[in-house]
Amino acid sequence: MLNFTILIFSVYIFKKFYYNHIEYYGQICKYRKIKDFTRWILSDKFIAKEYAKINNFDVAKTFQIVKYPHQINFDNLPNNYVIKPIDLCDSAGIYFVKNNKCIKTNKIIDKKNIIFQLTKLRAIIDQQYYMHDLMFDGKIPYQGYIVEELLLDNNCIPNDYKFYTFGGRIYFIAITYNRKTIDKQQTFDSVWLNRNWEPINISMIKNGYKYSKNIKKPDNYLEILNKVENISKKLNRHCRIDIYIIRNKIYLGEFTFFCGATLHTFICNFILGIIWLFNKDCYKFNDPNLNKLIPKYYNKI
Repeated sequence: MLNFTILIFSVYIFKKFYYNHIEYYGQICKYRKIKDFTRWILSDKFIAKEYAKINNFDVAKTFQIVKYPHQINFDNLPNNYVIKPIDLCDSAGIYFVKNNKCIKTNKIIDKKNIIFQLTKLRAIIDQQYYMHDLMFDGKIPYQGYIVEELLLDNNCIPNDYKFYTFGGRIYFIAITYNRKTIDKQQTFDSVWLNRNWEPINISMIKNGYKYSKNIKKPDNYLEILNKVENISKKLNRHCRIDIYIIRNKIYLGEFTFFCGATLHTFICNFILGIIWLFNKDCYKFNDPNLNKLIPKYYNKI
């Protein structure tokens, strides 16, 4: 009985005083306060795409960038497009439009309602939508909206490949698919693999985790590895690099320095945290090419 009590007490002490310094989300929260130009500017969706282009990734075409929702020119858009807040890291405020229908609702888009909802979102924004706001006293690169090409694979939304990179190397790949929105709640399935394309047989996310040995490896997997790891080395920081693969073209989704780790399981965040401890970020380094990509109307630091 005494040994069991000691064990329980030890676990309690570990979780209370040490776990938050080791696990993944604890480190995200700690490092988000460090002033770091690279993470700050690449949290912007437009700059992220421009940086990906000069590093040989394909990107969705940009149709419009506007400061306010009412400035979106719907009459000058194709039938398929995506509207995104350019500065937010949460999925709120993103509209996928296919054949002039909102993919989430399968209803003809209501332009006035989209403008209203985007305006309303700005009014209720809090820290859940920004993870880089503590770096430079709340300043963000640019507050606005980007309208871009809707990427489709065989007329469907492509699978999302999320590469967890540390020290310029891929450690895990999370493939997200079967996304659905039910009662305004988004659900999805996810398979995790290691760098050698071997599935992980422990649950890495709390909901929707799948274990399968039948996940087809992309035909251009070696090219994907090289591109993702090359840009990870240039970043010199931990980053989850999200891509889409469409007809063997490698499209950047986004650079994610502040992942949704609350969706991960305890063991997943512990493993990622240990890897991060052994692959420290270098916040002193910034690729000089980044400064060349920033429009004049963006905020300066």
